[in-house]
Amino acid sequence: MKTHFNIFLLLLTTLSFGQKETKINTNQLKTKILQLVNEERKAFAVTALTLDTFLLKAAEDHAKYIAKVQTLTHEQANSKKVNPKDRVYFYGGNDFNLVGENLLFTGIKNQIYSNEDLDALALKIVQLWKKSPNHLKNMINPKYTFTEIGFSIDWENKKIYVVQLFGAK
Repeated sequence: MKTHFNIFLLLLTTLSFGQKETKINTNQLKTKILQLVNEERKAFAVTALTLDTFLLKAAEDHAKYIAKVQTLTHEQANSKKVNPKDRVYFYGGNDFNLVGENLLFTGIKNQIYSNEDLDALALKIVQLWKKSPNHLKNMINPKYTFTEIGFSIDWENKKIYVVQLFGAK
């Protein structure tokens, strides 16, 4: 009986942890953010951005870093990943000659995000970047042709950290 109870607790813990991880579908959120950024670029007669795996690794790395230190910074303590370009090179993106980075954190609710909730969150993220001249400049820079977006979710403090990297080869 004790074994069954322990298995039940293990299963319950696993399900509970898994639910927290899937409350926000970050793949869908990324798609929605990318669509909004590309719409903004189109409004400025700039070509759409395409995704890149090297930028993804660097963006995810930095999103985890800023969530860990709970500070918005474009720099890391690791000497091999100090700035955005260093991080892209660290993950093998040596073809990039220009790299830009937008980042932010914003509040989230402890709920399962519907498609409409993801639309609203994506819009909030892009609007926050658009309000900042430097972030908007990155979004509409015609030199950038590649992008990726990384996320880190801090459920305890109800925050999502977002890093968007831009690159040109």
